[in-house]
Amino acid sequence: MAPRRIGKTVLLDRLVNTVFFKPEYQVAPFYFKMTREQRTLKKFLKEYATTFFRQYLAYCEQDPDLFRNKNLELSELLTYKTNHKAALLAQEHIQAFLKRYNRFGDEDALIHWDAFICEPEQLASYTDIRVAVIIDEFQDMKFYVYDMPPELFLKLDSQERLNGQGAINLTATYDRQAQSRKAPMLVSGSAVTLIFKTVMGGPLGGRFDFMYMKPMSIPDGAALLLNTLKYYAPDKVTTPELAFYASTQVGGHPYYLYCLATSKCEGKSFKDEKAIDRIIRYEIENGKIFGFWQTHFDLNRKYINADDDEQLGKKIIYYFTQYNNQPVDIKAIAQKLKVPKQAVEQKIEKLYMADLVYRTAARYYTFNDICLMRFIKFVYEQDLEAVDQIDLSQQGLMNTLKGKFLEMVVEVTMMKFNHELMPGAWFGRTDQVEVPLFQFVKTTTVKGSKTKAYQIDVFGKEEKREKVWLCECKYTKAPMDVTQVQKLESAAQVLIKTHEEEGTEVPEIHLWLVSAGGFKGNVLTYIKDRADIYYSDYDGINNLFKAYGSNYSIPQFAVNEA
Repeated sequence: MAPRRIGKTVLLDRLVNTVFFKPEYQVAPFYFKMTREQRTLKKFLKEYATTFFRQYLAYCEQDPDLFRNKNLELSELLTYKTNHKAALLAQEHIQAFLKRYNRFGDEDALIHWDAFICEPEQLASYTDIRVAVIIDEFQDMKFYVYDMPPELFLKLDSQERLNGQGAINLTATYDRQAQSRKAPMLVSGSAVTLIFKTVMGGPLGGRFDFMYMKPMSIPDGAALLLNTLKYYAPDKVTTPELAFYASTQVGGHPYYLYCLATSKCEGKSFKDEKAIDRIIRYEIENGKIFGFWQTHFDLNRKYINADDDEQLGKKIIYYFTQYNNQPVDIKAIAQKLKVPKQAVEQKIEKLYMADLVYRTAARYYTFNDICLMRFIKFVYEQDLEAVDQIDLSQQGLMNTLKGKFLEMVVEVTMMKFNHELMPGAWFGRTDQVEVPLFQFVKTTTVKGSKTKAYQIDVFGKEEKREKVWLCECKYTKAPMDVTQVQKLESAAQVLIKTHEEEGTEVPEIHLWLVSAGGFKGNVLTYIKDRADIYYSDYDGINNLFKAYGSNYSIPQFAVNEA
């Protein structure tokens, strides 16, 4: 789940491509993107079945052209030449489907639909190929399909009475399929509140796990901007440092970075921070970002502007902007405005209905969307009197991220490791190094019952192994000293101590030293014969960063020079 334009569809496309071209997985991807075209259930049934069978045959024969060919009729798939056992079985099922579909009218559509939902699972039961059922914009299956004859459908359509209220809720018909092991489901949606209620309640309640999709990391956002500028504004060049700044200012949001690259701002330039701020302001006040959020607010006006006290409602929304990517402090807003807490809660609930906040752990959280907050500030601030100014400049975050940039680079790079062989020189080794697949990578702190706390810059747990990596990152031009190595070793000893105190298995520990300024001689002497320590200087980590997708070198900010 995630708001619109965060990149869900691109992620699903990548997943489908990965699974499709890995026949050794023996999993056929069935990817259906629900559209907002109104149609009868019988028509929709055939569209759904055609998509499934076409993609299934394409997977069996590893035919990407067939997978993409949306012009084929279902009957044409019967003449598709194949010797694949599962594909031949699928063609038999196509014949059976068409026989029933053509024999009966709309009165059989719902019964036929209920039967066909199980088709991926049935084929998986008869073959060695499982099916991954992937549906994008799943919540829209509640509002745009009507179980009625075409004559009645056309009549209601001509009278503009097809408003969704008479549509059939097809999401509820997946109650059994949602628990299938042979044809498991993955669904997504951009109407966060609605998709959450759809899959977590009603007939589907308890059948799905859920995950919110976040924007890109700041380094990945910087890489995206540099790539996007090459295609959309090849005459507009910028530096990695300034791309990092721009990514920070829009929170790594891919759509907003695209808006910057394609902006129609007069005199557009990325030559310095001031020029980038000018483009961002233009986009929020006049450009595509403004148009995107203005449309969203217009469509949700019944929630956003439904207040007995219009000025109070606007002030609550205005103060809500200071909680970007964090829980909304309802009590603090109520105290600021000197109104009952219940009044603020009612307004935040309306913002929840309008998909401007999400709810988890019994609290309301704003999305990580600084441009949304700036849009709200721009729209509401000019109409309000006696309100405190809210700073949304992100400058504090920028300064923090500069100090943590190398840690972020290492973390993002480690998350992409997957048993590749890398040059040993990048890790201070003569032989090649096989990097592991990590189960998770994060920043953490370790502390025993009688020890002081140690922060570990980057901590990674290997997949399917009791082995962890502890990384020390130094992002200055001064070389790393042996005291920092010994500090990391002390952290490792505390980690061992905590496992012993908790009675859990002590993992194998590997240390990784990363220093943009290189290493002092006492460090190289200290770790010379240590098989449990890798070390990477600027060239080493920069080469790794590029090997895993970056198209620019790691910047070195003047503020961090030593």
